[in-house]
Amino acid sequence: MLPIKRIALLAALSTTLAACNSNSTLSSSAALPGSWHVSSIQNKAVIANSNAQLTFNTENKLSGSASCNIMFASYTLNADKIDIGPVATTQKMCLSASMDQEQLLLQALNKVKRFQLNNDELSMYDQQGVLQIQAKRTKL
Repeated sequence: MLPIKRIALLAALSTTLAACNSNSTLSSSAALPGSWHVSSIQNKAVIANSNAQLTFNTENKLSGSASCNIMFASYTLNADKIDIGPVATTQKMCLSASMDQEQLLLQALNKVKRFQLNNDELSMYDQQGVLQIQAKRTKL
């Protein structure tokens, strides 16, 4: 009887340790909805005090700030694949640095085909696997 208990205890312990050591990378479409503050676009850090933000809702709508203007689009998910529809924006003018960043963000969004979630970090890639956008989940 004692060896069976020992085996059961070792099995439970190894299962617990394996679960604690698992990577928290998620590719689940259920984890994408929420607001994300853009931290870099095509490997370039966003400008200081940037308000570039992406908000994905559960009805497959994307909205947010493209840096200067408000943007909105639809999106579809299939596992870690994402298809973002045409992005529309408001048309106000801002400082040239914000306008330049906005154009870069909109171009990057048009290229995005895949995403990866790792803890509270969102990485978005183009068809060739080149990183286009990185963002951090915003806390409420």
